[in-house]
Amino acid sequence: MKHTKTSVAFCPGDNAIMQNSIPIKMLIACVFSCIIGIVLMAVTSRYLLMAVFIGVLVCVGITTPFLAAGKISVTTACLAPTLLLCFVYTPLSWFTFDGLLGCTPYLSILFVTVIILTYYSRIQTLILSLYGALMLGLTILWLATRSGDTDVEQIVNVLAAYVLTAALTVCIIEGVKRRNLEINKQITSLSLRDDLTGLLNRRAIDQVLINQESAFSKEGSEYAVVMMDIDRFKSINDHFGHNLGDAILKSTATSIQNSIRTGDHAFRFGGDEFLLILPCVNGGIANQICARIEASLREIHGYTFTLTMSMGCALRSGCTSTAEVLELADQRMYEFKRIKSNAEDSANGSPVK
Repeated sequence: MKHTKTSVAFCPGDNAIMQNSIPIKMLIACVFSCIIGIVLMAVTSRYLLMAVFIGVLVCVGITTPFLAAGKISVTTACLAPTLLLCFVYTPLSWFTFDGLLGCTPYLSILFVTVIILTYYSRIQTLILSLYGALMLGLTILWLATRSGDTDVEQIVNVLAAYVLTAALTVCIIEGVKRRNLEINKQITSLSLRDDLTGLLNRRAIDQVLINQESAFSKEGSEYAVVMMDIDRFKSINDHFGHNLGDAILKSTATSIQNSIRTGDHAFRFGGDEFLLILPCVNGGIANQICARIEASLREIHGYTFTLTMSMGCALRSGCTSTAEVLELADQRMYEFKRIKSNAEDSANGSPVK
């Protein structure tokens, strides 16, 4: 079996803070823009366009309380205003302001920007595709029904400028957005990893457990939790110094990483304690993984002693909650450590406590 380093699959909400800041700002900007639009359309007696802006404000007014209460996401709150602006305001504006030679093509670039900055899921591709089809249809209709005295050169220049501007806008904003998401993922990954060992740290445990608990409750997918503690680590640290202690922690982390499967999750729980979360396992597979770790530790050279660990394993199906499975694994680890310590004391002629 090929073993690889542990990896963590983050939930879709992991980047929510970064993702939601832009839509919130755009929602606020949308309100002010609609107010200005209502005033301008009223002054110029374009009441249908004014009605669209009023509709957008009504949507924002309805969704804002639900957004504030956490009952809907920012993406959902932005969806109705965006659809109104793209698929109601755009065609009305197109026929009101002379189609391709009016302001609508350039307003559509603004709406495309809104879509890209607001959405971070497949709905973005769907809306952009539908909106692109709408603009293409409107352009073909306008070209087919235009009057014969329209300057062809002007039409070509306007059309070329529009297509080029729209394409550059999409490419640049998408590139910046992807780069920001990559940077955010890197920052998140660094914040969830232990500096010394490179394993996941305690902050990542809840995220992984949420994923595993969801799979367990929906699909019955079993998972195991293994608590591990390096034997006699305090004595080693006190006797040989912290530099050697750090080296042992790194060696142990490497052994763990090389012994687990793809999709398993390894954490430095704190001090010399480590934690494993093993998806899609039964008791036998979990024991095999623990045995591989023990064997890998025995193969570590360069120390005057053999590294060993005490381990405790618990299956989720044997517990009523994630808290209980963690507690049970911890209890079993300490019980195993106590039994091992008593056996060593007995072998050395010391009284068993």
